[in-house]
Amino acid sequence: TLHNTVSQAGVLCYLFDGLFARNKTTEMTLIERYVPQGPNSLISDAPGWNSSLPSSLEESSSSLSGPVCWKCKGKGIVTEKASKKRKRRLQSQEESKIAEISREAIVMTKSCTVCHARGFLSPKKKEMSSLASLPGMITVKRRCPTDGIWQTFGPKAHAVSQMQCRGNVEAVSSEGIGNLSDIKEQQQQHPALALLQKANSSTMDIAEAGVTVPPIEYPEYPWFPFNNGEQLCNLVGDWRILQRVGSHRWTTDDIVTAYVAIQEIMAKGIISSGSDSGTGPESDAKTRHLKYLDLGCGNGSVLQMTSWGLLDKCVLQAFGIEARLEAVMLARRSLSFNIGSEGVGSKIISVIHGDFRDLKEFPSLDHNHVGRLQEFNRIVKEEKFDLVTGTPPYFQVDFTTTKSEVEQQKVVTSAVINQGGMPTSIQSAPARCEFRGGVEEYCKAAASVLKKDGLFVVCENWLNKERVYTGAKSSGLRVKTVYPVKGKCGRKECLFGVYVLEMDDNNGQWSGEDCNVKDPLAVRTECGKWTVEYAELLEAMSIPAKHNSA
Repeated sequence: TLHNTVSQAGVLCYLFDGLFARNKTTEMTLIERYVPQGPNSLISDAPGWNSSLPSSLEESSSSLSGPVCWKCKGKGIVTEKASKKRKRRLQSQEESKIAEISREAIVMTKSCTVCHARGFLSPKKKEMSSLASLPGMITVKRRCPTDGIWQTFGPKAHAVSQMQCRGNVEAVSSEGIGNLSDIKEQQQQHPALALLQKANSSTMDIAEAGVTVPPIEYPEYPWFPFNNGEQLCNLVGDWRILQRVGSHRWTTDDIVTAYVAIQEIMAKGIISSGSDSGTGPESDAKTRHLKYLDLGCGNGSVLQMTSWGLLDKCVLQAFGIEARLEAVMLARRSLSFNIGSEGVGSKIISVIHGDFRDLKEFPSLDHNHVGRLQEFNRIVKEEKFDLVTGTPPYFQVDFTTTKSEVEQQKVVTSAVINQGGMPTSIQSAPARCEFRGGVEEYCKAAASVLKKDGLFVVCENWLNKERVYTGAKSSGLRVKTVYPVKGKCGRKECLFGVYVLEMDDNNGQWSGEDCNVKDPLAVRTECGKWTVEYAELLEAMSIPAKHNSA
């Protein structure tokens, strides 16, 4: 009956609310904008993503392997909108009179169809299956135009140099026949390099995604994708990056951000001679100094693409800082492919495990990288950075926190997205959702470590463009240039923008009208091909593209 339905729903809501009321009383529960700063920020890659629910709503504690449902907010039920005809019929029944519910207050509930009344979402099937059974892979090398004019340029990847030095590339002729004895010897002595050569070979069928690899770890080659679901993918030039199937992967906003950062820093002339010794452009490039930081670097895509574009032009000291430990480890392994380690002579490209909001009081938790951490802290406190980049997540989240009785530290108990849906991949969630800060926090962090003549290049969803200006002003920065980007020609709204910021010496007396807003860059034509402008951007990053453009 209606009376029973309303009563049961009321009791359920009462019990549910009561559980949280008692929790608030005894544990001082709060709803916060971001994951609280401090040691507990790093205890999980995505604190609160896999959260607990009242026992009456969960199947079992072990089954909670996904995020809180974005639709029902973890309750398992949602409000049902009854039609006017149905409302009139229900209002005429005796049960509504007994319950003394007004005509406007009748509320019907139903099971949430998104989470099937469980209160949480299941992890992405593609990610789970890849972790369970999909072998690692080295993806096939990008195909260049057949006219013979295109040549990959930029710093050569360390692993590719190793492969070539051992004669692995020369073992396969242009006809695809090759020196079989050399190939067999190479496969026996250096199987990881042999598999890389196969993926890079021009004889590889373009229809194939890549070369599957055995689940064997080679300590000499940390970049080898031996774990299930790992892929060693093309990045820029012959550099590669380790990514996971079904998890967070590099995208258009990453490469546009890196491209803008490279172009802007070169145009500004920040890279200047650090020594009078030597003559000529080649010698001069070796004596130019640049300190670069990527905030929330994730798997290291922007960090490595930007570093790739600057490495041959200066003495580069580049750092990325990331809170997600899995992303940190993937980024470091990618660096072992691209530069051999985290240092090339006096040049450094390194990834620090930590929360970028704690730059001024950075904890020494990264015991395996003490030397790099000391150098990083020295630059932060004494020298600061010439260039800072960031690709903040876009979507806001509400975090429920309680205070730990033992450590007296705030602990996140749940994370509920309030814009769109929470990703069901634990690595994608903090990359897309504001776990440790949105663009405002990125501006604040950048301003604290940026040199007076430095640049901060940041990407942001076009819908959030006003937040960029607000964050800049509150942090003592000003927006200098804006690069709007559209997903496709003909669309009115932009997809995202890349903003170039600098220190503000005018006490916030500027507005958006004072910025240099470029004409929008469209990524694809209406028929789906890359635009000429975007193809030129890709080719500037040593990615063959013009043969695939309109």
